[in-house]
Amino acid sequence: MPKLSLKEILIPTAALLAICVVITGALAGVNAVTKEPIAQNAQQEADAAKRELFPEAQEFVAAGDGIDMAVRSAEAALAVGYVVESQAQGYGGPIKIMVGITSEGVVKQVVVLDASGETPGLGQNVKNDDFLHRFVGAADFVTLGHGISDSLAGATGTAGKTVDAVASATYSSQGVVNAVNEALERYQTMGREQP
Repeated sequence: MPKLSLKEILIPTAALLAICVVITGALAGVNAVTKEPIAQNAQQEADAAKRELFPEAQEFVAAGDGIDMAVRSAEAALAVGYVVESQAQGYGGPIKIMVGITSEGVVKQVVVLDASGETPGLGQNVKNDDFLHRFVGAADFVTLGHGISDSLAGATGTAGKTVDAVASATYSSQGVVNAVNEALERYQTMGREQP
């Protein structure tokens, strides 16, 4: 094997280093340009999800720990409910949700903000309304059933509500259940901390 000269080693190394520096600079420039629009789009999506959960609310006031109070009128500050963002691990990554909880502490609606890591056609079905509607009425810890109907499991919208998993998406379904439970727990903790 012939011995390489210093020139034959340094020229390709310097060329690769220059290419890496240029690409890194280009990526940093793209990030600087797109960072703000991405953040604005995420905020618009979150605001739209809040409006979907509580269309009757005129504004949303931060209540702390990722919880917003949905207010019917700014003057009277009448809370119609609370919006809690939470996330939990699904099959392919974190599942981010937003839960609308009434002033009485009952789940009004669940919206999936991001389940992009879940398998298309299977795990991503946790975004479908027929699955999310199963959480409506939960007031306490939710468990995941495996083919047992809510009526047979005794779930009536009170403590211990059982929801059936999406077919062939048990891990994704469990991720949503865990995120809903986290949201309920944070809501209940907030209620205990207020005077």
